[in-house]
Amino acid sequence: MQNMGSIIQQMQQVQQALKEMKIEVGDPAGIFRMVINGRQEVAGVEFDPAALSPDKIEELQDAVAAVFNRAIAESKQMVKLEIARMTQGMNLPNLAGMF
Repeated sequence: MQNMGSIIQQMQQVQQALKEMKIEVGDPAGIFRMVINGRQEVAGVEFDPAALSPDKIEELQDAVAAVFNRAIAESKQMVKLEIARMTQGMNLPNLAGMF
């Protein structure tokens, strides 16, 4: 318990670091790309202008959903690895849910 203040300070530092970490994910066809941080906040999106035509709306919708889901999964993995690094392997269940 003596280290609780230190652990809380480290958690706050990790929260800030995760906000600054960025992951860029795009679909294979280059239709859609997004940047997401470690707090699962979208930092930016980019569309291929050719994909914005009405006849390609379904393809664009599929690309956005796939990229978003992959970005969230990769961001969560980044959080998990950062917390493991921070806790140096201590088993602290559900700690990732705090971020």
